Amino acid sequence: MKKLILTTLTSLAAVAAFAQGTVNFLNDAVTLTSPPDRLIRFGSANTPGNVFGTAGAAAVGTNIFVQLYFGSTTTASSSALTAVSLAPAKLRGSTTTAPGVWSGGGFRTLDGFAFGSGDVLLQVRAWDIGPTGTATFDTATVRGASTVFTYTIPSSSGAPGGDFILKNFSSFGVDVVPEPATFALAGLGAAALLVFRRRK
Repeated sequence: MKKLILTTLTSLAAVAAFAQGTVNFLNDAVTLTSPPDRLIRFGSANTPGNVFGTAGAAAVGTNIFVQLYFGSTTTASSSALTAVSLAPAKLRGSTTTAPGVWSGGGFRTLDGFAFGSGDVLLQVRAWDIGPTGTATFDTATVRGASTVFTYTIPSSSGAPGGDFILKNFSSFGVDVVPEPATFALAGLGAAALLVFRRRK
């Protein structure tokens, strides 16, 4: 009897695991047709790693990781979104014929959201892992993120393939993140200008 109960519970757990909603985490031109542009871009000509030397160039570099974050539609801010459990994808190398596109994507499970459960919020984040390869999105000096967008989880795993794509995803840029000290200096400069103008 104990074996029967244990087997039943294991089977139910396996079914529950396979019933999690999924999304196809790719931005190539076949999966996501243009328009709109679905590429990751360098924010400026001087962004580290920008081999093209022009602002807005499609980004490349296998040191730039790309991760999918998700959460319920009631999530208060993008900082409350959760990363999917699989490892991040990477941008393609500098010799690629498809810059701005990540490799190593594919289906990602949205834990806690079953097929047919409606809309979830998604965000794509990219960051340079740095020379030691240990930088996270929060600690990276070069990073960027898409706007938060809505994804409707298909009704079942057998839904048409086009139902699993990042339909509302759009292009975004990665660039150097100003250090807090830079913001502080800019704030002091603005305050000094205001004081100087009032004295005139």
